Amino acid sequence: MSQSSPSIIESEKLKETRRIPSPDPDREPLKANVYEQMAKAAAQLTPLFPYDEAGAIVPCGSVIMGGPDKAYGHFFHWNAVNEVIVNYGSNESMLASGQIMAAQNLHGVNSFLRNEKNPEAFAVIVVTQHQSDEGDQGEAMIARCTNCKAELLRHDYDSTPFPLPGYDAERHGRPGVPVRQFATALGSAEFSVLRNTDEGRTCDACGHVNDLFPGELWGWRREVAQTRAVNSSHQALRDAAATSTDQEKQS
Repeated sequence: MSQSSPSIIESEKLKETRRIPSPDPDREPLKANVYEQMAKAAAQLTPLFPYDEAGAIVPCGSVIMGGPDKAYGHFFHWNAVNEVIVNYGSNESMLASGQIMAAQNLHGVNSFLRNEKNPEAFAVIVVTQHQSDEGDQGEAMIARCTNCKAELLRHDYDSTPFPLPGYDAERHGRPGVPVRQFATALGSAEFSVLRNTDEGRTCDACGHVNDLFPGELWGWRREVAQTRAVNSSHQALRDAAATSTDQEKQS
């Protein structure tokens, strides 16, 4: 054996480093079609899979469409973890079809359409973040004045994933609920409400009163409300089943 050839032990160690680990037993391998999912989604940035716990990779889809009445506005998003953006197809967009982009922790967000009033403009985008494995995780939504660019509003919120010590179960979903509130959607929904108050629209620096933020186009409040309704429905069915069982025992 020449000195340059690896030993059998070294070869086995090399194989171990190149071996894909077995799937997490708590995360069943799933597949999703982003086009099917976003055709029926309630909001922009909709998780494509039911996994958002610590260490999970969370792809979230958005479908943006132009039209005469469309105006998505602009805001900034800060995330403690990194995000990767993939464009799954677009027309008249500043992001080319197939483009992949790693976002900075603080990044601007808008429709990415060249002309939002163009009904032929569209984009299907997936933003993927890797949830923190340890420690707290935070995010923020930031609005700037359209007149002087001063900071208009900053909404910081906790997005520490389940089941890390900092996870807020009352905020994101009590133990046992089938669907946890997705932290980014919940924080974004809160931002859209704050942004449309008088204080959230009026710039302290120059006094300009900014336009209302078009939260309905982003859909976050609807997603949060639907998640609450789903969890309440789940509990209602459990309660009905328990009542039926008790009645059977008494009869």
